[in-house]
Amino acid sequence: MNSSSKFPAKILKILYLLCLVLISGCIKATPTPTPTPEIQPTAAPTATSTPTPLGHPNNPVVIGLVNAQPETPIEESVNLMLDYLNTSTTLSISAHVFPSDEQLFAALENHEIHAAWLQPLTYIYAHEKGLTDVGLLTNHFGAYFYGTQFLANIESGFTAYFDPAVNKSTTDLITALSQFDGKRPCWVEPGSISGYILPLGLLEQEDIYIDTGVMAQTYSAVVRALYIKGVCDFGVTFAIFGDPRTSSAVLSDLPDALDRVIVIWQTEPIIPNLNFSFTPSVGEAVRAPILTALLDYVDTEDGKRILTQTLEGYDIQDLKIVDDSIYDPLRSAVQFSGADLSTWIGR
Repeated sequence: MNSSSKFPAKILKILYLLCLVLISGCIKATPTPTPTPEIQPTAAPTATSTPTPLGHPNNPVVIGLVNAQPETPIEESVNLMLDYLNTSTTLSISAHVFPSDEQLFAALENHEIHAAWLQPLTYIYAHEKGLTDVGLLTNHFGAYFYGTQFLANIESGFTAYFDPAVNKSTTDLITALSQFDGKRPCWVEPGSISGYILPLGLLEQEDIYIDTGVMAQTYSAVVRALYIKGVCDFGVTFAIFGDPRTSSAVLSDLPDALDRVIVIWQTEPIIPNLNFSFTPSVGEAVRAPILTALLDYVDTEDGKRILTQTLEGYDIQDLKIVDDSIYDPLRSAVQFSGADLSTWIGR
């Protein structure tokens, strides 16, 4: 009997299958390849557009103006002014005429204009809000500034500290105005700088306490009240570039008003006239040529006439470059007066 007969065929088959199992367990599994991450193409950088410079035809300098009297059109004079400025500066300059000072001020707040002609209280308020910087001051009827005078009837018993021969006060504020302590004033009206805000601020600054005042509404009415006596003890009006005591409204029936109503004391000329201001966004490269052009323009008779017409008949005799410090004396008096400048836009 041979050796193969020692093992039945069934056993051989089982051994054969076991060997196959053992062999397959020794074979290592082939690793699954890690996929290579997909490389995304880098986007090309977006080109940043260069802002159009101010003064370019696509971004003109806009000057704000007010015409509250539509029956007196100013468009023709505005266009003549713009023609001169555009030619002289090589900048593109336009104008926006508003029907009210309030609308012009709103345009400043909304950054819709770059320059404007502004009255003193309006400018102080706009500057406080960071909206404007003064550039030019106007010479109005021969003066760049005006002031306030304190008046009284000659029979009132007050001491006059004013020399009409030289048009100057002869003593300081506190010495002159202390005699008004406890007295009753005649004011003009609450929004009047020379007829209420400035003189009240000066009195408050020196702690001079006064009685409740009378609002006479006009400068000539203040003079008349002092002339007839009994209404108030003293009054205030504008001074420096004029005197309401010499107005036709007074002298027509009170020819001796200058003798009967006298100046007790007069401030220095500290109220600036109308100005031309820029917004802070306007750089020196744009400001300088515009200022130069306006200064050259007002040196001509046509320029004076056209600027006056452009500003609703506000007499312009000359212009000069100034800075914000010229408003400090008035700014101080305004603070002492307690005036809310937001209610006096246009003054």
